[in-house]
Amino acid sequence: MKFDAIDQQRLMNYVQVLMLALAVSVIYSMPYLRQIFKSSLLDVFQLTETQLGNLSSTYALSCMICYLPGGWLADKVAPKKLVIIALLSSSATYFWYASIPSYQSLVIIYALWGVIGVGILWSAMLKQTNLLGGKHEQGRMFGVLEGTRGLFEAILMTIASLIFAWYISKEFGMQTVIIVYAVLCIVIAVVMMFATKDNNDDAAAYKTGANLKDIMAIIKLPSVWLLCIILSAVYHIFWATIELPSFAENGGFGMALAAVMALGTTKLWMRPIGGIVGGFLGDRYGNDRMMCTAFVAGAAGCAFLATMPTSAANAWMLWVFIVPFGILAYALRGLIWALLEDCPIPKTAIGSAIGLISVVGYSPDLYVPQVNSYLLSNYSMTQGYQLFFAYIACASAVGALSTWALMRHRQKVATNEFSRPA
Repeated sequence: MKFDAIDQQRLMNYVQVLMLALAVSVIYSMPYLRQIFKSSLLDVFQLTETQLGNLSSTYALSCMICYLPGGWLADKVAPKKLVIIALLSSSATYFWYASIPSYQSLVIIYALWGVIGVGILWSAMLKQTNLLGGKHEQGRMFGVLEGTRGLFEAILMTIASLIFAWYISKEFGMQTVIIVYAVLCIVIAVVMMFATKDNNDDAAAYKTGANLKDIMAIIKLPSVWLLCIILSAVYHIFWATIELPSFAENGGFGMALAAVMALGTTKLWMRPIGGIVGGFLGDRYGNDRMMCTAFVAGAAGCAFLATMPTSAANAWMLWVFIVPFGILAYALRGLIWALLEDCPIPKTAIGSAIGLISVVGYSPDLYVPQVNSYLLSNYSMTQGYQLFFAYIACASAVGALSTWALMRHRQKVATNEFSRPA
């Protein structure tokens, strides 16, 4: 069978997405080390629960400040340049992080991670994926981005867990893990410098930039604001997956640290499955329909966590639960940005639209850690976690309603356009 130019271009598009996924898997792993190494981070850096929550909120605040300028930058500068800059900048902060600095220095480091990951990389990565996917492959393209990014993160986190477990000293083990990530950033940056090139077919879409008229039009779109709410709900579900291993360790199940790390690593391995399968199902049955169904399932899952009996004898339930819940959570993350295609956004302004949606949509990173630390500080560990998961269940229900509203809005717009006289 002849391999024509169209098939070759599609293959190259997917290769570019894989390179993006590899880069961001290294850049975005460090702020979320707590999902596997939370108790060890508290010990090694001598932090309290409140301080760790403050660091996560510092990262989130920095991200929020950078979403809009990052979106503008993505409409101006080629993605390859931004990714390489982000990789090298991340490497520098990781070496600093590995020195086990003071709490005050950690605040600066977490703030810099927000600048790098969002101000430089985030919107550029999503815009490039949107352009590579075209109109009919958004679910698959974003699903592959999320899924392979998850695969790379799971591989890296599994290796990190093995490295950490090899050392008797928690401090030396943590330093080694961080340095490995720093070196990987440099290696990937060098590979991208010489082995990839920018897609010039859509050069105008990321060099001309959005004008004021485009931005004002984006702000007036109801679908954009619905996407803000939906993304916020998705990230609430993500925080449920982050806190699940800690719930297993401290919520009354009595899991040992090694088992907790294995549980968290198992969850990470669900990401490639959830991202890729969710993306393909979204293209087949409708991205909005798949998201609405997943939100309903997510609300039910979090309600189960909030009410399940907590005892060592029931710890096996978490092992059974983590597989479908992880797949569901990462399917949601893989599908959310595919909904951009349902919004009438000019290609020259996609980066700015992503920045605006992200400001609201990722705001849970700012306040959810504070909610979690408040509940754990003012209630027993078991009750605090139960209240936390009940809160996430409510947020997931809001996500389902918002996705349904977006679906109805899209159908209404399509009907009006069809019935409009020529």
